[in-house]
Formats: sequence, C-alpha cells, structure tokens
Amino acid sequence: MRHWMNGPLGWIHGRPVGEEETNVVFFRGISLDTLTRGLLDQHHRPRAYAKGDDWCVLTHDMPAWDCADTDDHDGAHYTALCPPGAELAVFITEPCGVKAHGPTFEYYRDTRLHTALSFESPADGVGHAPDFLLPALTEAGLTGPLSEADRHDHEERTVEAITRFLGLPELEVP
Repeated sequence: MRHWMNGPLGWIHGRPVGEEETNVVFFRGISLDTLTRGLLDQHHRPRAYAKGDDWCVLTHDMPAWDCADTDDHDGAHYTALCPPGAELAVFITEPCGVKAHGPTFEYYRDTRLHTALSFESPADGVGHAPDFLLPALTEAGLTGPLSEADRHDHEERTVEAITRFLGLPELEVP
C-alpha cells in the first residue's frame, strides 16, 4: 500500500482527489447518491469516488465551501450521513494542519459513531465501542510507546491495521 495520508491523493477514475484537507470516506449500505447529497447539503464538495464489490470510496473537501476562507473549518457531520444499516469508515487526513495534529479515523455504523481515534494515540479510542480496533492496533504494535524506528511509519501502519481489520479495499494512488 502506498502512503496516502500525508500528501496529494492523486486521481480516482480520472478525477482529481485533492491536494490537502481531503477526507477519505469508505462506505457501504448507503448509495453514492445519498452520501453525495448529504455532503452537498452540509456544503462539503465531493471530489472523486470509486465503486467496489463491498466497500466504495468517496473523497471530499474537509472544510465546508462557505467557510473555506475563514478559521472555521467545521468538518462533516457523518452521524447524519449514516442511516440504519450503513457503515462509514472515515480517514480525516489533516484535522488541523495549522496545529500539526496527526490524522484521525472515525467509524460510523447504524446512525452513530462506533469508534474514533487519533493517529497520535491510536490506543485511546472514543465512541460507542472505543476498543473496537484495539486487537488490530495491538497486533500491529501500535498500542504501546513507539520506538524511534517505528515513529516514521506509524501512520501507514495504522492505516494498514484499520484497513485489514475492516476489510477495506486498498486505496492505491499514483
């Protein structure tokens, strides 16, 4: 898997994904049209999508278009976008570039936040099931203190652990 958390995501199906402040949303149990309309209602511009056999993926601008030129970068409200029977696995690649915070991950299932974590402290989950990803993170060696050797690739290893645990398709970018 190529590392796509800290750089331009490239192209999906010939469309630009985004240079920065782009969220990556894997989804199932909800149609592309419904998710797209929900994001547009919240003023978040979808960028690109790809359809998979099980999970599909959509990328969108993190800030709403009506606050892109202000300090108010309110993110999408995914709980409102996750109807019963749906799942959303959301990678927020730059939650706060100004403060240099690491990426975050949020997993929504059946109308609510199931689990969420910061890549800076992946073992400290929050949500309805905060320890949901703990087995995958422990197996990947991401729950204890990181050695200097592990620090350089912990974001990619976190993505790989989450991807494997949830059965998400690989997101290969050029």
